[in-house]
Amino acid sequence: MSSRPSPLDLVADVAAICVEPTPAADRASAVLQRIGEAIPLEAAALATFDPVEGRHFTVAEIGYSDPVLSYLNDGFVNEDPAFLTMRFRNPRPLRWCDIPNYRNMFSAHEVFIPGGFAEGSTTCLFTRDGRYTGALHLSSDSPLPISDSAIETLIALQRVIAPVMDAMRPPVGHTWTDLLEEAAEAALLTADRRLVTLPGLRRDKWLADDSPLVAELLAGAEGAVHRFAWVSPTGRCHEVRRTRLAAGVLVTLREAAAPYRLSPREVQVLTLVAAGLGNPDIGLALSLSPRTVATHVEHILAKLGCATRVAAASKAVAEEIVPLPGPPATPLLVRT
Repeated sequence: MSSRPSPLDLVADVAAICVEPTPAADRASAVLQRIGEAIPLEAAALATFDPVEGRHFTVAEIGYSDPVLSYLNDGFVNEDPAFLTMRFRNPRPLRWCDIPNYRNMFSAHEVFIPGGFAEGSTTCLFTRDGRYTGALHLSSDSPLPISDSAIETLIALQRVIAPVMDAMRPPVGHTWTDLLEEAAEAALLTADRRLVTLPGLRRDKWLADDSPLVAELLAGAEGAVHRFAWVSPTGRCHEVRRTRLAAGVLVTLREAAAPYRLSPREVQVLTLVAAGLGNPDIGLALSLSPRTVATHVEHILAKLGCATRVAAASKAVAEEIVPLPGPPATPLLVRT
């Protein structure tokens, strides 16, 4: 194989690297090495954008000093006008030579040139559905810019490399569009039990910080239940979905009828049955008499085709009708 592959060879090779079953950092390093075989450069870096922290982090790099890398992940991505143009207006990669007087602007004059570079380019990375995931930086000590054909190759590589840098990448077999299908609200549940707003997605009602659902999500047990029915304080039934991503757990909410034609009240009762509460405690939580609770339990057993409360609770958790029980708490549920 030629040490200088054609643009098509380069795109094919990078695509093959990106789907290898290896850690993202290893794939990113291999991508940079492959790009360096085709495009003259002295330094290169791939950074991911973490939507939880709202910051960029280097995943792999070649040839940059720590001060330059630090600037690329902070001042450059937050203040450089050329970068902001690429991220928010026109995603086409830009070279220094594409920006009038760039050598006298802060990034070049104060950081890149003192760092030993005379030209460079940055490519913002976007997935097929338009989400920004990070950036590819290339720098050279030669004043000659990379070629127009190399820019076209970088454009082809934007969506190839973007998934490797994607802190919000969906599980295998899913797309971001699938995960958000018909969702009225969405947020990210972090490993340290915080619910974070994601760019472009709503969480202004039942996923807002003061919502009873958020309290249940933060207190709930983690496990294999990826979805469950939840009744809002207005008495409407919703489907809550939880999908594990690299950056945390994506939580989505949409209004939907419960399985097995369960009424909203029956969903509430079944949730508390699965949590191990007896009829008196369920009645106390929902302001119902024990007799009324017993009637609801009878209807639930009939609809689920179960003979006992234990069987109904097991089926409800196994079929993801209700969440796994968390620590005991007083549910904040609808009162009708």
